[in-house]
Amino acid sequence: MCSVTLGRICTFLLFACFLNDGRCERAFRFCGVRKHSNETQKLQLNVTRGCSDLSISSNADTLFIGGELTISCVNTSSISLPQGSGLETSFCVYWDGFLDLLRLEYNTTRNFTLCGPSTPQTTCCTDLSLNNNSGSKDVGIFKGSVRGDIIEENAQEFYIFRGESNRCDVAVCKDLLNTSNGQTAMKSGRGDELERLLMQSKFTRDMQDFELPCGIQAAVFKLGPDFKGNTVVRREGRFPGINKPPSVYIPPTLLGNKTRARKTPKIICLFHNNNSLFQDKNSVILNGDVVGVTVENEVIADLVEPVIFTFFHKKQPENMTRTCVFWDGLPHEGKMFWNESGCKTLKSDTQTACHCDHLTYFAVLLQISNKPVHNLEAQTNITYIGCGISALCCVLTIGLFLCQRKCTSDKSSLIHMNLAVALLLLNVSFLLNMTLASLCNEGVCLLLALMLHYSLLCSFTWMGIEAYNVYRLLCQVFRTYTSLYMLKLCLVGFVLPAAFVCGFASRGAYGLYRITSSTGTETTMCWILHPLVHYIANVGYFVVIFLFGISMLVVTVVRIRHTEKHKCTPERSSWKLVSSVLMLTCLFGTTWGLNFFSFTFTGQLLSTILNSLQGFCLCVRYFLMRPKQGTSGSRLSKFWLGSLRNTSSSNAAESKSLNS
Repeated sequence: MCSVTLGRICTFLLFACFLNDGRCERAFRFCGVRKHSNETQKLQLNVTRGCSDLSISSNADTLFIGGELTISCVNTSSISLPQGSGLETSFCVYWDGFLDLLRLEYNTTRNFTLCGPSTPQTTCCTDLSLNNNSGSKDVGIFKGSVRGDIIEENAQEFYIFRGESNRCDVAVCKDLLNTSNGQTAMKSGRGDELERLLMQSKFTRDMQDFELPCGIQAAVFKLGPDFKGNTVVRREGRFPGINKPPSVYIPPTLLGNKTRARKTPKIICLFHNNNSLFQDKNSVILNGDVVGVTVENEVIADLVEPVIFTFFHKKQPENMTRTCVFWDGLPHEGKMFWNESGCKTLKSDTQTACHCDHLTYFAVLLQISNKPVHNLEAQTNITYIGCGISALCCVLTIGLFLCQRKCTSDKSSLIHMNLAVALLLLNVSFLLNMTLASLCNEGVCLLLALMLHYSLLCSFTWMGIEAYNVYRLLCQVFRTYTSLYMLKLCLVGFVLPAAFVCGFASRGAYGLYRITSSTGTETTMCWILHPLVHYIANVGYFVVIFLFGISMLVVTVVRIRHTEKHKCTPERSSWKLVSSVLMLTCLFGTTWGLNFFSFTFTGQLLSTILNSLQGFCLCVRYFLMRPKQGTSGSRLSKFWLGSLRNTSSSNAAESKSLNS
């Protein structure tokens, strides 16, 4: 969209168009092959104003084009045609009533503009349909076709097409847009069609305005050698609103050092007031306003002085994030989407300004988000430090476990170490994500988002496995042997999350995600883009893990209080209870429940600190509970296990392994 290549303005009809007497739409193209003599060839025109018919005929030495067709053009001239190499010459006649434009392409090498182009027309002669044709034996037009569909293979002396006077602007809207089930969208491959039409048009004033009935308004002006900059404001027109209309500032340095000696290029500013034309199901366009800027035959990028798009609006709720974006995509794959690169967003209560270093369609997206993060920079730094410490502690814990594996070979210790591995992956993925997300590389960002989501789901799963292991040790009086128990747990803990993440990736759920602070600053990370995926896969899944972990925490506390109420002093019993809760909280990840209170600054801060330090807490727990060589456990381990040995004889042996 940043550049415009002027070419054929006609569009193509479906074959069904000519199953009904050749009825056509706004743009018209007739092609055929002339059979003529070897004498000098000429074109005879007789085009006048009106809307009646278009006739095309041919004899041995003359091609005739005439009829009442145009709004303002009259042409009765005679033009010499280039001589071909034989007695057959292909040609095409183009007519676009929107621009009052009539053209002839002859022998694929010469183009003749017979009428126009003019300023865009509101009413014109269109809907040309075949009315009559006559056969010929020796000379004439054979292989006659309209918009690629053959009308008659045999030679014809003439073709006559009848026209009707209709609304051209409505026809242009139908040509550009597709309406289905009450929804309007830009037709595939038609995004820059209107710019091409306007680039060909002729304007009589320094700035010409034009408005289409489908919510599109255009302002066209020329970029002269003394251009000092210009601010273009959308006129109220037929779509007045309660807010001031958007505007765009074109800087004087738009073309940089590029020469303007050849001609003065046109600039087109398009104001769209129909946000369904640019469909993106993940976002909402503020006020439905989209502004596009195009420069004739120029690619504009990396501007020294930005183009400024200004959008006016009512004060927005705090949970709404405003972001300046441009309409981008992969045309060869048919994918279009909103992109944020190259634009800076400046916000006030009732105004948003987009400073952009390139040209295309721009808008302000309004996204529902969580309440802005308080002290985003401080919390980001805390997270960096906490994740770094946790990652190192997880490495230390795993290393010590591997060194002392002969002393700690029970299943509970293996479960603890798998949780440590999952937390290590989570912390490393998060640190890499925050560091590399700014590269804006789509492939790298997808990989980072996959790693982060996978490690998070693995961590949640192993927290749930920890709670399940406590259930087996404390609640199952009669336990049965489970073959390949650890292998099955590893499949659940590491393979199942991978399957979910691959499924989400195939749906395009990952990408660059923005986090907004309460002061308006932003940071980026590679994460889940679809809120529904986040609420189901993360929030919903964690709620199940959290409730199970809390229930097992309550069961453990009740057991300890029941067994210790007659053995210990109240002070000693309280200390034992507190130590038990802290140890199991680390395993079950119940501190992640603080995220449910992240709507307050205190909740955000506590959640950031405790969750980022979970690996550190796991390491501290391992040092306190790890067995020493030649002993059956640490002093604290024995002290805490004593309260569980009296619950039942069947639980005593495995209770020791629970706290290894």
